Amino acid sequence: MTLPGILRRTLRHVGVACALTAGMVAHAGGTGAYALDWPHAGEALTYRSCGCADACWVAEVRDRRTKALKARLRCDCETLHYQQASAGPRESVVGACEPINGSERKPEALRERLELLLNPKPARPE
Repeated sequence: MTLPGILRRTLRHVGVACALTAGMVAHAGGTGAYALDWPHAGEALTYRSCGCADACWVAEVRDRRTKALKARLRCDCETLHYQQASAGPRESVVGACEPINGSERKPEALRERLELLLNPKPARPE
């Protein structure tokens, strides 16, 4: 076999390996986003898993019409992070993920936590 033939054959094998690896990496990254129940008109809540057996995830509230981000709650497998669009790109840690991830009603637990973060109760006067 000539050198150009060997190169073509090697490049073909490398191309096939890259294509197979890319497919596996795409599937390892979690799921596509899907809608969760969100009772607020004009807004939508989406959820997507990013791994860790569904312990890594991102939930976002967006304006239905403009798709503008209103809030993002995410779990990095252990720590719960929150970002409210009106506060800019700053993200804050709001606790552990376990209360949501360990819930038998995970979609409802997500919704309740986001509602609480978006609409905090005013402090009671003493």
